[in-house]
Amino acid sequence: MSHFTASIDSGKLGTGTVMIITKRADAIPFLATLDLDYDGLVEVVRYADRERALCTSNDPAGFEFVVMNARAARGLRERFCGELWKSDVTDNQAGICNPYRNIRVIHCNFDKYAGDMHAMPSNLTEKGTASRDKTRCNRTAWLPGLPMPEGDLSGYITYVLGTHFDQERGLRAELSRPIAFSSGRYIGFKPRVVLLTGSEGSSTGDKRWSPEPPTDIIDIDIRRR
Repeated sequence: MSHFTASIDSGKLGTGTVMIITKRADAIPFLATLDLDYDGLVEVVRYADRERALCTSNDPAGFEFVVMNARAARGLRERFCGELWKSDVTDNQAGICNPYRNIRVIHCNFDKYAGDMHAMPSNLTEKGTASRDKTRCNRTAWLPGLPMPEGDLSGYITYVLGTHFDQERGLRAELSRPIAFSSGRYIGFKPRVVLLTGSEGSSTGDKRWSPEPPTDIIDIDIRRR
């Protein structure tokens, strides 16, 4: 496994020491150690967000989060699956897995602190035992260049692609390894790789398609033959 050296922001955010990679120049070599690439992950997030933005108030409540989750999983598969990455549905959580690195990546809708280096994010809706068990297996400390920690029963370490959009702060995203879980919520991550902070702007904004009535009324003369 290749070694990685970077300037990393470390500190305490609520549940303990965290490692946050905030600079693109540092994120690129770190992600390379996971057989992932920065631009590819950002592309996946923006694709899923464009699909989310097509939802309207006529959709069922919360459907935009279902769309975001489904399209992020699809984007991960279409962008990364091939020689190294495979489609994965462990515990009914759609994502991708790398059998050579023993790494899994799934999507999760995060709260407003996604991509925020000054606050600890969490999942937007309560998670069940599958997420709890993955978190428990992720707790072993690990950095690129060191032996991969022991994973879950399948031997995999799970990373979460966390995303959030709101009109005030824009589209935000990070790739993080959850290490603490309580009452259905992720409460700790290490490391966190910030992908989008909202300052980059969104290709969609909150523009949602809605049908509009025709602007012109045309009278058509219909005659019987």
